[in-house]
Amino acid sequence: MTRRYAWRELPYQVTEFVEKAVGPVHAVEPVTGPHTSSFAATVTTPTGLVFVKAAEEATAPLSARAQTSEIAASAVTGILSPRLLHHGAVDGWRVLVFEHVEGRPVRLCLRSPDMAQVVGIVDRIGRIQPGRSAGLPTLVGRLREHLPAARTGPLCGNRLLHTDLTSANMIIRSDGRLSVVDWGQVALGPRWAEIGHLGAALHHEGHNLGEIRRWMWRFPDWRRTPLTARRALAEAMIGHTDGRATWWISLVDPPIAG
Repeated sequence: MTRRYAWRELPYQVTEFVEKAVGPVHAVEPVTGPHTSSFAATVTTPTGLVFVKAAEEATAPLSARAQTSEIAASAVTGILSPRLLHHGAVDGWRVLVFEHVEGRPVRLCLRSPDMAQVVGIVDRIGRIQPGRSAGLPTLVGRLREHLPAARTGPLCGNRLLHTDLTSANMIIRSDGRLSVVDWGQVALGPRWAEIGHLGAALHHEGHNLGEIRRWMWRFPDWRRTPLTARRALAEAMIGHTDGRATWWISLVDPPIAG
């Protein structure tokens, strides 16, 4: 388990980096709930709020690698996500400073009016084709060890994927715009794969698989994808979760008529 640090526990070099970037820190409000960073907090500065994430490379290597992906993603997401203001590697730590987004989490519920914006943001993300020069990881690269070599083809693609569109990672701002945060699981892959991961997020919110399958079937990219390809994703995700998420197999099936 990743150790969580308070602001006063961070190495001096890390806090110095932040204060050189944004000015003296007046207050720190740590993030509550699950996250993988060694440190994550909203920080008050003389000019306003910023969001700071830091990962200790020795004890949180996966989080540090995810922050590298976030840096690459920030160059292609544009207004879909908060601006990355500063980043650096100091004293064995990766440090990111983002624009602070004021707002509320999306209500990730099939009956919520927020879902219209969720559908819109999925479409906008899926239209982005960054190219390999962007330095983003691929979905195939992430899941390769959980698939036979002959079955990786369906998961290849050149579209931007967030793959972690939970309610906490989609923020509706005070002006009504939706911002997507935490791009640590970003990948390049086929557009339809995002629908599968969003279905998984809905499952975690407590919706039953039948409801979710009917909702996912509204997406042409999902309907047109062969069942064998969708099952390849499901099998890879089951392996990726060490066999815990066996419900993926049912998630990717067509909805039952009627």
